[in-house]
Amino acid sequence: MRSSATALFWTAISVGNYVCTLLVSLGHKYSAKLDGSNWLLDNNLNKGKLELFYWLITGSQVVNLLYYICCAKLYTYKPIQTLTKDAESEKGASKV
Repeated sequence: MRSSATALFWTAISVGNYVCTLLVSLGHKYSAKLDGSNWLLDNNLNKGKLELFYWLITGSQVVNLLYYICCAKLYTYKPIQTLTKDAESEKGASKV
């Protein structure tokens, strides 16, 4: 069980890294079309606009939070079934 959980953990980490790479690639591609300069420079990160990437991540987390809130509002609990004393005695008698 522990090795399965570890495998799922590292799979989630790797998928997150691929999604991050995809976001950087798309941001690099489309920011050049908008203003002619890339927001993520290849040779010097200090001259680039790396904060735009962090705003993109923040925006995706806000969308994720809104989705979570919608799911939490729509969630319904299953009713808890309670046994009466008569049903418990019948259940115990049927096992014997």
